[in-house]
Amino acid sequence: MKWTARFKSDPNYSWGIVTLISIYGAYAALNICRTTVIISSPAMFDDPELGLSKTMWGAILGWGTAGTLVGKLTTGILADRFGGRRVFLISIILCLLATGIFSISSKILFFYVTFFIAMFAKSAGWPCMANLIRNWFQKNWRGRIWGILSSSSMSSSLFTSLIMGSLLLILSWRWVVASSLPIAGILCIVLFFYLKQSPTDVGLQAMPSIDGDDDSNNPRNSHHLDDATLGEALISFIKSSRFWLICTSIMCLTILMTFQNFLPIYLKEIFHLSSGKAGIASSVFPLGSMFSIILGGFIFDKLTKKSRVFVLGGMMALATGCVVILLLLPKSHLQENSALWVALSAIMVYGLMIAPCYLIPMSVFSVDFGGKHCGVLVGIIDAAGYLASMIFEFWGGAVADRVDGWQQFLFIILNISAVGTITLILFLFIDYRSIIKPKEETKTNN
Repeated sequence: MKWTARFKSDPNYSWGIVTLISIYGAYAALNICRTTVIISSPAMFDDPELGLSKTMWGAILGWGTAGTLVGKLTTGILADRFGGRRVFLISIILCLLATGIFSISSKILFFYVTFFIAMFAKSAGWPCMANLIRNWFQKNWRGRIWGILSSSSMSSSLFTSLIMGSLLLILSWRWVVASSLPIAGILCIVLFFYLKQSPTDVGLQAMPSIDGDDDSNNPRNSHHLDDATLGEALISFIKSSRFWLICTSIMCLTILMTFQNFLPIYLKEIFHLSSGKAGIASSVFPLGSMFSIILGGFIFDKLTKKSRVFVLGGMMALATGCVVILLLLPKSHLQENSALWVALSAIMVYGLMIAPCYLIPMSVFSVDFGGKHCGVLVGIIDAAGYLASMIFEFWGGAVADRVDGWQQFLFIILNISAVGTITLILFLFIDYRSIIKPKEETKTNN
């Protein structure tokens, strides 16, 4: 095969593949720890020693998101300063320790603290990925690279949902959470030897820095933030309308993705499933998301900025329609088994549509627009999203605890989806206009 011959003969290609696999495994290690806790939530509700309610579970999620928020505001700076590799490895070790303590805790305060620390550590993943992608991969490959790497979150969630959900049928939730630790630990050891910070670490030429708004096949202009200090870069971000629109869009989309954290409990209560079956059934969300992100990354690179407005806008509209289906199901008079399959189909399509819109545009924009400060930029945008998610998790858990609470919960999701659709379309349109203006100015000068 041609690619095997190229792998052996072309060190740039071979180290690019090794780096891609390494980053994929690094983020999977962090996500396995988080998803195991989420999948175990129905069994935690069944544990009389804990006495959990949906309001308390929402608070645990909220404190975890607070840790993510703090991490997004700090780990981006750390990744840009000390390197994505070093920060990645430290974050995996910290996440492992916190998840291990979570598995032996019984008091709600310890759940708050340990999940806060675990999610603080996990938050380093995206800024570290941005830092490493900028160092290793050229601009016209970044959409597909982000697509492949973003699927790490979904593939590890799918793996964890199926495997850990099955283990819940025979083991207690504590053993299930603890079982994620050796998996992540082995990945961390492998990464220590294979994940490299830069091509220069293995004797290759460094990747040149280029202008993210140069949409040509062979961009030649240097990046406008190459010589900027952190303060100057922050001012540049604040002055950009695209920055504010993507932040607003990500705030909505992060909340839409947060539905996954409530999904096992929602399926258990609405369709009367066991804890293990609810965890397994919830795998339809990452199943749909995983394939759409991989394909979406390759398609994203092929689409013009103009066509992205219509494609991603249409996907958001379809996701909103899926929420409408879930809202109407209780009034449909379908048999419970049929209603379950309709719900799972709607949830899978929802994940299929939402995940690429959430992960790819923000990630590509951060690397292209942020340049050497991309870790800081992706951290700030992610922090805005997780701030909204934290508020929603505290509020959403309390709403779900009410009489007819899940219907009210879904109605909130519906409204947020509508706002997210509008803001994402506006961002994509202005991003498209950003490449027209330089071309118009060039024609005027000529």
